[in-house]
Amino acid sequence: MTFRGKWGTIGRKEIGGYEKGGGDIMGQESTALEFPRGVIDKLSAKSLDSILKNTVSTIEMNKTQIFDIYENMRTEVEETRRRLAELKERVGETIDRVDGLAADERRARLRLAEVSEKFTEYTEDEIRKTYEAVSIIQINLAIEREKEQSLRVERDKLEIRLRYLLKVVARAEHMALSIGSVVSYLSTQVSGVLWKIEAVQKDKFVGARIIKATEEERYRISREIHDGPAQDLANSLFTTTIVERLMDQDMAEAKKTLEELRGEIRKCLTSVRQIIFDMRPMALDDLGLPQAVEQLIALFGERGKLHGTFSLEGDYYALPKHVEIAVFRIVQEALNNVAQHARTDKVRVRMHYTSQALTLLIADEGVGFAPDQIDEPEDEAESDSLDMEAQRKRRGRHFGMIGMEERAKLIGAEIQILSEPGKGTKVHLRVRNRMVEDA
Repeated sequence: MTFRGKWGTIGRKEIGGYEKGGGDIMGQESTALEFPRGVIDKLSAKSLDSILKNTVSTIEMNKTQIFDIYENMRTEVEETRRRLAELKERVGETIDRVDGLAADERRARLRLAEVSEKFTEYTEDEIRKTYEAVSIIQINLAIEREKEQSLRVERDKLEIRLRYLLKVVARAEHMALSIGSVVSYLSTQVSGVLWKIEAVQKDKFVGARIIKATEEERYRISREIHDGPAQDLANSLFTTTIVERLMDQDMAEAKKTLEELRGEIRKCLTSVRQIIFDMRPMALDDLGLPQAVEQLIALFGERGKLHGTFSLEGDYYALPKHVEIAVFRIVQEALNNVAQHARTDKVRVRMHYTSQALTLLIADEGVGFAPDQIDEPEDEAESDSLDMEAQRKRRGRHFGMIGMEERAKLIGAEIQILSEPGKGTKVHLRVRNRMVEDA
């Protein structure tokens, strides 16, 4: 459920059932509370707390009203059902009377026909009574048939109303349950939301930097797919057309072309596997972080970018998955920086596991740089630019450093990047073993 006002979207809780547009309260998605850009900077946690509490109070009032509607509808449903049952019984009784009168009419008409045929054998009084009996039966039959028709119409109307009331009751019940869930969610999550707001206020640039890093990664992947597998598949598709024509003309040449096509497809498959590894290496899930890092270094070597050495010290233990992924990405970014900026193909990676922490070193002997000479972009428009190629040219190593620092911050790790012009670069990363700390 989404609540909108002058503050924008302040909460959403969607639970089972169905959803109709933005104003309905049904659905299955549950999300955190959201606030429009700039509101967090203008409002204090105290004022937001007041807004949320007022929102909860208003929803509670609406919930009470919906429950009242629900109870009233249920009462009306029961009353309608009772009336419908009585009406059906009356309709049945009327039908029985109509059937009886119809049978009486048939017998009376036969009697009347007999009297009319043998007119001379009956007295005037008998003939008059016969005609009167037929007339009375026909009048009563007409009255009962009209009553039957009227009861049938009333019954049909009650049945339609009952179906409508049942739908209203079901919807009111669903809305009441949904609003109850929303109130419970808001009541229990207010403190957590306020904590998150305070955290965002302390570091308001984290979200923007994460978005930039995400867009940079998407751009890189799209370029790799476009320049690699997409081109290979296009060439393969063209080759299949050639093979199709050669099948009728030169079978030997067609077989030769098919062999070449197989090689192209194998090359395409290799490129796809490399992209998949860059996105999420299988070894990270199957073998662990050290093996994944070692494979990463080997992959850089296969691509002819780096000649790296890897060493592992201590006994490996698994860290939480999101932590290992972040560490892997930091190593990946550090190696990319070496390949693109260090002007050397020599790099060494050392991982050291102790019971307290994992320490990691990525060192090269390249040209290095002066960290104090790297500044944030002066122009805000430059910072918000979605031209990834231009950003890469402007920021160079700086963007990669920001990515590594932000990833380290997100997992609570310590990172230090040491470099001097002409003396290479060293990246030190320390990830605490929180399982030991919690014990």
